[in-house]
Formats: sequence, structure tokens, C-alpha cells
Amino acid sequence: MPPMTEKNRPAAGVPPFEEGAAEPPKKPRVRKPFPSANDLFAMFGIVLGMQIAVSLAVSFVLLVLGVETDAAEPLQQGRRMAAIYLLAMTAAYFMVLWYRRMRGGSGSLGRFSVRGLNPMLLLWAFVLMLAAGIVCEPLLSLLPAVKEYEFGRGGWALVTLVVAAPVLEELLCRGVVLESLRARYGAATAWAVSSFFFGALHLQPVLVVNAFVIGLILGYIYIVADSLWATIILHALNNAVAYLLLLTGYGDATLAGLVGDRTIYWIVYAGAAAVTMLSAWMVWRTLRRLGSGRKNEDAA
Repeated sequence: MPPMTEKNRPAAGVPPFEEGAAEPPKKPRVRKPFPSANDLFAMFGIVLGMQIAVSLAVSFVLLVLGVETDAAEPLQQGRRMAAIYLLAMTAAYFMVLWYRRMRGGSGSLGRFSVRGLNPMLLLWAFVLMLAAGIVCEPLLSLLPAVKEYEFGRGGWALVTLVVAAPVLEELLCRGVVLESLRARYGAATAWAVSSFFFGALHLQPVLVVNAFVIGLILGYIYIVADSLWATIILHALNNAVAYLLLLTGYGDATLAGLVGDRTIYWIVYAGAAAVTMLSAWMVWRTLRRLGSGRKNEDAA
């Protein structure tokens, strides 16, 4: 046994460790409950990784088959983007489910209450999306616009934007992400973080900001309606309006440019801002009430 020195002298009250004796057991590493911040980054990485992988795979297959991929040709771009999106998002959704299961996540993957399909609630949400878009317009106009050929044209582009995207993105963002967050952190945190997750998936700055704002509205509707059907319908309507504007050549148009008269523009803008602020207050009040109810249940 080595001589006792100041360096190896044990602390007061701790018996010295003798050579040959069994080492004291190490504390087991405690895994953070699902979902943690790392889990959100992992799920985001899965979705982004699948988009990159599928995009490269589709491009390689087309190259091998000798099919030219001219991004300037709208119909061809629409078919290509449909193939990439459907394959990538479907695979990403099931991979996220697998990851969630491996991390011990459980519970609902989305609620589909038909009773939540309140026409007045859906109408209010759609008007709010339009009003919020007007309020955000000055900020969005400062960001790089989406390229004209980004989504393509034709039937496949329509199916992608108005059917596939609403279904798959709502299943992922409001179903898996929001529900998982709500089970651990409550409605308000789930609402905000899932909206940020939804926005980040769109990658391009102008789409990120717009999707984040739309995600806040969709997340709230999902929480109060308890139905993914409601958010899928609203998501599809929003994308249909955006696609119609692209088809008619108004994809980059602003309300200020369309109205022309500055006085009328500011009247409309003030009305949209009033609707948005009043709605935001109502949303926050409802989420706070839900949060207080959860705390009371936990205390009981």
C-alpha cells in the first residue's frame, strides 16, 4: 500500500480505498425523459436528413435513367418535388415514430375528434391567418423571396401542397411533437415549441417566419378543437390560397402593392393588426387557463 500523502489522503469521514478492494459503484447515468431539447434536435435532424437523402437519391436515379431535370420547366419540377416530398416525409414520419419509441415516448400520436370541427372556429382561424399574414408582410418583404419554380406546377404540385403537406406535417408537428411536449411540459410550452419546430422545417427564411406564425394558429386550434382534422383543413386552405396566388402571378405580391393607395392600405393594416392582437390575447388567456387547470390537477 503506498504511503499516505497529502495528495492521496482521503477526505474527513471517508474511509481510505485499499488496493485490491472493489471500486465503489458508479452512479447510473439518468436519461432525460422524452422529449428533451436533444430529442427535438434529433427529430429535426431525421426530417432534414431524409429530405437531403431522398433528394440526392431521386436526382441520381433520374440521372441514371437519362431523364433531364430542368428546374425551369414547371410541370417537371412539380413531379420531381412531389416524388421527393412524399418519399422523404413519409419515411421521416415513421423514423420519428421509431425514435420516439426507442426513447420511451408514449401516449397519443394525434387526436381526431369530429366534434372539434366547429365551422365558426375554423372560419375565425382562417381569418386570423389572413390578418396575421398582413401584419407580418413588412417583415416578410425584407427576406429573400421563394424562387418562382421552387414547388413547380401541375396536378402533382397541387397534390403535394394541398393534400400531402397538410396531412404529413400535421401528423408530425401537431400529432407527434405537440402531443409529446404537452404530456411533459403542458399546453403553452407545447404550443410555442411545436410551432417553432414547424417553422424551422421550412428552412427558407421567409417560409420559416410565415410557417411559425401559421403554426401558432394551427397549434392553438388543435389544442382547443382536439382534432387534427381541423388543422389539416386549415393547413390545406392556407396552402391552396398560396398556390392560387403563385398560379395567377401574385406569389410575390404585397397588399401595399395591390391596394396602391397608402391611406386604404394603413386602414386595412390597422384592422388586421387589431384582429391579430385581440386574437393573441384570447389565445394566451385560454392557454393560461389550461395551464392553471393542469397545475391544479397535479397538486390534487
